[in-house]
Amino acid sequence: MIYFGLDFDTPLPPLPPALGVEYVGPRKLLRLIEQHLGLSGYPERNEYLRIEMYRQALQQYVTANTEVFYAQSFAADRFATATVLLEHRDALVAAGWDFKGKELPYRLAEFAAVEAIFQSKAADPVNAIYLVGSADRWQKALLVAATTPLPFDGLTLYEPFEMLPPFIQRLVHVLQAQGIPIVQHNDTPLAVVKEGMLDRFQRYLMGEKMEKGMPLGEKEIIFITARSDADAATFLAQTLVQNPDWRPSFLIPNLRQNLELALVNEGLPPYGILSATLARPSLQVLKLAPAFLWQPVDIFKIMEFVTLPMKPLDRGLALEIARVLAEKPGMFSDQWYGAVLGYLGKENIDEKVKQQYEFWFSRRRYRSDTAAPKRDVIEIYATIQEWAGDYYEQTGSKDGSLLTLGEQARRICDLLETLPEQRITFLELERIVRTIVEPSPAFFAETSTGHYPFFHQPGAAVAPMDELIWWNCLFEDDTPPPDFWQPKEREYLTQRNCAPELPQLQSQRKLLLRMRPILQTRRRLWLFLPEQTGGEKAVHHLIASDIGTLLGDTKAITYHIGVPEQREQLAKLLKLPKIEYLKPRPPSRPSPWLNVPWKTSEDTREETPTGLESLFYYPHRWFFRQKMGIYPSNLLSVTRDNTLLGNLSHRFFELLLADPTFPTMGKNEISQWIEATSEDLLKKEGATLLLYGREPERKVFLQKVKSAAWNLISMLRSNDWTVLATEKALEGHFVGMPVRGKADLVLQRGNELAIIDLKWGGLTKRKELIKNEEDLQLVLYAHLLPPEGQWPHTAYFILETGKLVARNNVAFKEATLAGKGQDDHAEVCQRIFERMEKTFAWRLEQLQNGLLEIRTERTSNELEEIHAAFLADLLEMKREDARWDDYRTLIDFMG
Repeated sequence: MIYFGLDFDTPLPPLPPALGVEYVGPRKLLRLIEQHLGLSGYPERNEYLRIEMYRQALQQYVTANTEVFYAQSFAADRFATATVLLEHRDALVAAGWDFKGKELPYRLAEFAAVEAIFQSKAADPVNAIYLVGSADRWQKALLVAATTPLPFDGLTLYEPFEMLPPFIQRLVHVLQAQGIPIVQHNDTPLAVVKEGMLDRFQRYLMGEKMEKGMPLGEKEIIFITARSDADAATFLAQTLVQNPDWRPSFLIPNLRQNLELALVNEGLPPYGILSATLARPSLQVLKLAPAFLWQPVDIFKIMEFVTLPMKPLDRGLALEIARVLAEKPGMFSDQWYGAVLGYLGKENIDEKVKQQYEFWFSRRRYRSDTAAPKRDVIEIYATIQEWAGDYYEQTGSKDGSLLTLGEQARRICDLLETLPEQRITFLELERIVRTIVEPSPAFFAETSTGHYPFFHQPGAAVAPMDELIWWNCLFEDDTPPPDFWQPKEREYLTQRNCAPELPQLQSQRKLLLRMRPILQTRRRLWLFLPEQTGGEKAVHHLIASDIGTLLGDTKAITYHIGVPEQREQLAKLLKLPKIEYLKPRPPSRPSPWLNVPWKTSEDTREETPTGLESLFYYPHRWFFRQKMGIYPSNLLSVTRDNTLLGNLSHRFFELLLADPTFPTMGKNEISQWIEATSEDLLKKEGATLLLYGREPERKVFLQKVKSAAWNLISMLRSNDWTVLATEKALEGHFVGMPVRGKADLVLQRGNELAIIDLKWGGLTKRKELIKNEEDLQLVLYAHLLPPEGQWPHTAYFILETGKLVARNNVAFKEATLAGKGQDDHAEVCQRIFERMEKTFAWRLEQLQNGLLEIRTERTSNELEEIHAAFLADLLEMKREDARWDDYRTLIDFMG
């Protein structure tokens, strides 16, 4: 006896064993029929080859007949168009059309012409078996079954005949002609308590008119709400532990594993739910590999590739490359070669590592708006296939996703081999990979004996259940897609009994299947309705709205697991896990000090101007970094745009001012020089600006660099300054401590010197620093620049606006002045330097006493009161939190 349901191909709840009984869905039923008719042996996963062959058929027809209905779509995306049209072609086959007839509507005529080409390809023995899809298999099975009896005792249909797909309806007619009994199963309300809440809702779903309102009696429908599905999963697992005799059935619509994880954490047997996701790291290799074919290089994809946990590239080498890309998002810069060659030059490096580097990074690349040779693409995916197999065997891995990865890489190679074209475009390759790559199935845990009954699809509820938990009862969009077929086409096909089913019928079928688990529930229905799922706001299933419509008010049956009063009410139905509510603890008063051990030793570690500034204003940052060695970790992510633009603009100016011809360049020559330099520099250190869609940003950036370069050079000329050095290393001592820094630009005019600090943005901030005498780094640079005892001019040059900010206009008459502009730079620098010395001595004294100051917005007032007597001679302390404080969480914890 055969029991057929549209959702019976998915896992079913446990059924009593019975000899000669099969529960099958469309896929299982087809296999069963083929087995009895001797038609087995067709490949299951051949859709990618069928799509390619159908694309070739469409290509051949559109080449000979340009005025075809799919011409424009095909020109835009050939593989996507072939995928969609093949689905419609299969729908025609499943409905029983033979692609023959006279006076066909024009689109059907074109489908028939393309089908003739497609069948000619299928006639090739090499292709024949691979071009047979599910619809073709049904067509052949039905034709053979019409003359060959099937050994079935009967067929029970769990869905109404009129709602079945056309190929199942055709099968029913064939079985009826053979005299095989056809039984129609009808779902009926099974609630035990008549006129109870569950019984009334079941009858309401069946179309019976009901008076609205909450019935008296036991609550047979329960809404469980929670802040998130993760909270609900923990609560449910612990509740099951507290109630060992409670054995509800589970409808688990999605394949997220939070419920199974919670069950395992509580020691309950896992379902063994298969988790399938395209986000599995191993499969990302297939999608990221094409990035090595194209230019401009997509640095974001290269970064993803080298940071994957499993990849066909040595882990150490990949880490070195990732560190370079994080700072300079480009390939083959000086820093790149320094890192790569330094790693490959180690004595213990395997020759395979060098070969891997050569394969991925030294290959020829092609412009993304052209096409790449097919052989290059096949070489990449053949290498991935070989690596996946070798890695699986060498590591003794039990991760089946590696085998899946190798299999999918093989399919990509197979599909590429069938392409008649010898070159492939960027979009076509992306579409091919997307067609082949499927979610990699994996089990979090093996199925264990004694697990709770469960099923995934509502239509799989084949047997009565005392209690049903509808887990994550969330909204499903059942809006039917627009009908592809035109009225004339449907009329033509309907007259010949071979019309594809209407999209509206698919929606009606989903509504019918959605009712089945509720109708099969006998005593109580639990709906879990989280407020959030997967970090997003959840929209609840329409079933919950239907219940609300019938009952009028669902407050009496709704229990939020985070509300104590509602948990108490729910505890009358089940024994619930105990929960301890923590009283909020007010934050303790932050301490402005931290006791630290300090040794007055010969610490000869060099300081930097940035480090000294941290010591002056926020000693905890200096101490944790310089003395304790607590550094922020490298996130291995591509640098953000503001930082990138600053780094690139620095490099432009460094290279420009190092060019011996720049003093004689005119405005147009400078512009041409920057354009020419950008071609190589952006590839090496700013490739993200070369990506598709970023041309406007790139042009704006280069225009700003050109304008800033001309403004700076014009200022140098008009004020008689010459460039003494760029990126000049400065060394010296500050109160006996060795200090090292690097000045962006050092200028000379006779006996005068000037230091210019290049900044991408922050004009207002730099003006405030100079005005408030807080430009400590510039003063320290001026102190370190020989000759000793001379204070050079200092200024900030803002690259984004092309403006120079200074204390006065003695060095640059065009400077934007900070403050009144009448200060003598030497006097001010000397005053600031003296304050820096006193502040340093003051901080050092604190540390020698074992006190580390924790200066934040919450502690600043207390610190000001403590130090009020002698702050006048020091640098003005900050009252706000330090910006971008990497140690904020640490000091909060210590407080």
